[in-house]
Amino acid sequence: MRIAFTTLGCKINQYETDTMRKAAALEGNDIVPFESEADVYIINTCSVTAKSDYQCRQTIRAAVHRREGAKIIVTGCYAETRPQEVRSIPGVSLVLGNGEKANIARYVSDPGHVEMARTSGDHDSPRARTRGVLKIQDGCDSRCSYCIVPLARGGSRSVPRDEVVEQFVQAVDAGCPEVVLSGIHIGRYGSDLEPRISLTGLVTDLLARRKHARIRLSSIEPHEITNEMIDLTGRGLCRHFHVPLQSGDDAVLRSMNRQYTAAFYRKLVETIAHKVPGVAIGADVMVGFPGEDENSFLNTFKMIQELPLTHLHVFSYSPRPGTAAAMMKGQVPNSIKKTRNEELRDLGLKKNLEFRKRFKGSVLNVVLEESSRAIEGEGSGLTDNYIRVTVSGVKRGDFRREVHVVINEVRESEVLGSAVVSN
Repeated sequence: MRIAFTTLGCKINQYETDTMRKAAALEGNDIVPFESEADVYIINTCSVTAKSDYQCRQTIRAAVHRREGAKIIVTGCYAETRPQEVRSIPGVSLVLGNGEKANIARYVSDPGHVEMARTSGDHDSPRARTRGVLKIQDGCDSRCSYCIVPLARGGSRSVPRDEVVEQFVQAVDAGCPEVVLSGIHIGRYGSDLEPRISLTGLVTDLLARRKHARIRLSSIEPHEITNEMIDLTGRGLCRHFHVPLQSGDDAVLRSMNRQYTAAFYRKLVETIAHKVPGVAIGADVMVGFPGEDENSFLNTFKMIQELPLTHLHVFSYSPRPGTAAAMMKGQVPNSIKKTRNEELRDLGLKKNLEFRKRFKGSVLNVVLEESSRAIEGEGSGLTDNYIRVTVSGVKRGDFRREVHVVINEVRESEVLGSAVVSN
């Protein structure tokens, strides 16, 4: 059969879609682009915000209309938390929970029943590509008052250390120049294993086996970043932290049930920036949480303005059924959320431009990404500190390798560089 996949949401969803795609291909199916005609469309959904739900519904309906009679299989967090809503969309053939992604090949051939399992055991190796995503953990034990993820994915579960190491070595041996360690709550890695191992301990193990590959961490909670982890940064571990802030106001943080204060976050970011020259530090920020008044927002804005943060992911609060925040008083009007969102986005763009300008004239290491659209002599890739660079003077053999690049020009929308020497 011709099977088309699409993914909405996080890197974990992307990893799991890759696993499903590989399983379907091993069964002899043809994998085709999602925009083309297919016999089966598989949509891996997200439900982190109301906007995510809307985008999922639009994607499902587009697939239904793309080819009459095609099977439409919907999985992921939206399918897990709102299955009846998904089933009500005309044309949907099957709704699968997150735990059934590992069995997708069986459902493609025989979609006769629905099973809403709550756990997932799909720990396949990452694809040998420029940036391999390695899933080391799933689920979350935190109970942030706005978040639906624990309902969608269950409690924290770590992939056994030996499995992670094996998959990492496979990716490195296949020539993958960068591996991203990903999960829903990676700072909890190893807390459920016996013997226990910390995320820092796992990273140390992997660094000893990395050869020429570099390791990047996905998002990690502030109180789970250790001094030892900071000390490893820049020595095979990318100079890049993504540390969710959500709010710079302590009263809002308490209502969110976040496990740190604004002062703790400030000290952590300043410590990382001091210890790791050139480090990129990104943050998630939520605007319009119930009870966020003008003073609360200004506390957040001022804190971000003062901190050496380099990029922001700003999103507006939206009530998620089943969460504590959905029932809170002081819901913020959408018009105010929009204004605050735009103000923080503008601030984030300004800080990111200032960060990138610091490196004009410097030589940075860029992993060049494979692309069917790559122009001869030109490529694009990421530095270890999360700067995307368009690189001239590229040789065909440089793709999927780390290349020394001198930064020639920094614009608002792009950074231009030229390759000097390949590693």
